[in-house]
Amino acid sequence: MGARGRLTPDELAEATAFLRLKGNPRLGERGIRVLVDAHGSAQGALAAAQAQRQLWDFPAEEHELESWLREGMDVLPMTSSRYPDSLRALVDPPPLLFLRGRAELLDSPCVAIVGSRRATEGGRRTAETLGNRLSLGGVTVVSGMALGIDGAAHRGALNGGGNTVAVLGSGLRVVHPPSHRSLLRRIAATGLAVSEFLPSEPALPFHFPKRNRIIAALAEAVIVVEAGERSGALITVEHALDLGRDILVVPGSVENPQCRGSNGLLRDGARVLPDPEAVLEELPELAARGTGGPRPPVGGSPGNSPGSSPVPPELRGLWDVLSPEASPVEELALRAAMSPGEALAGLSALELAGLVVQCPGLRFQRR
Repeated sequence: MGARGRLTPDELAEATAFLRLKGNPRLGERGIRVLVDAHGSAQGALAAAQAQRQLWDFPAEEHELESWLREGMDVLPMTSSRYPDSLRALVDPPPLLFLRGRAELLDSPCVAIVGSRRATEGGRRTAETLGNRLSLGGVTVVSGMALGIDGAAHRGALNGGGNTVAVLGSGLRVVHPPSHRSLLRRIAATGLAVSEFLPSEPALPFHFPKRNRIIAALAEAVIVVEAGERSGALITVEHALDLGRDILVVPGSVENPQCRGSNGLLRDGARVLPDPEAVLEELPELAARGTGGPRPPVGGSPGNSPGSSPVPPELRGLWDVLSPEASPVEELALRAAMSPGEALAGLSALELAGLVVQCPGLRFQRR
């Protein structure tokens, strides 16, 4: 298809019409959905507006559509047969979805893992374990790629050799937080990154509560790890409850303020998840439908034979600068020509894979 990627001619025409409708600031997303519902398609809605002389200038975004497709993005209008039924169940489904990666994961058995950005080390380990165990069972892990619990869940899934979907609060061209640049590259390469925002839209505060409804809709169950009383994770839970999804909560210390919201969910009747290692036992139906069956855990010694290394290609440069003697993150980042944030994320992934040991003072060495 050339620059059109996976879009059919009708999907391309619909995406173009949606972008033209989006160019009228008076409509808003709700107005677009009303028009599309009334006329059966974005093209029909646009034709009706033209017939009534309600015309407007083409938005710049329409002219960028071909460049987005050339970059490898997929653009999915809500009128497409490929649009997920789970999102159609929302009161306000996104008119357009922008995808980078494996679009088929939208239809796989999914579990969302959400929680605090200011997670404790124990909370991050728990989220990584959950992501890892779910992915080993063939279940796709959905989260929001934020700091803390989200990022840990994604890394756990990737290091388990499985699938993960990141729902972004920005456009696909924008990396937020910047320290997750390498993580987003890994997700787009082997999993799926999803956004309802135009590719160059920044990460604005109101985007994050909005994107949480997509996380809830894609998942068949939501697991909460360390959510404070005002955590955005609780917004995801509200959407999930409206959609009839299962809610599971990892209990936390009563002394940890980041667990007040999640512990409150337990008081309100959410299911307790006492052992993250046994998460598949708590979700037997999803585990039975897991795509591809169990996967072997990532581990072993790198360099056994060419092509068999468990070190991901994007972390090979970081691995090469590590030694049996512990070095601080800043020094390793400088040697590997990475930012400290990228280096720390990579080192955390290598640690989870059993290849690296973290020493006091945020120093790392090869195992």
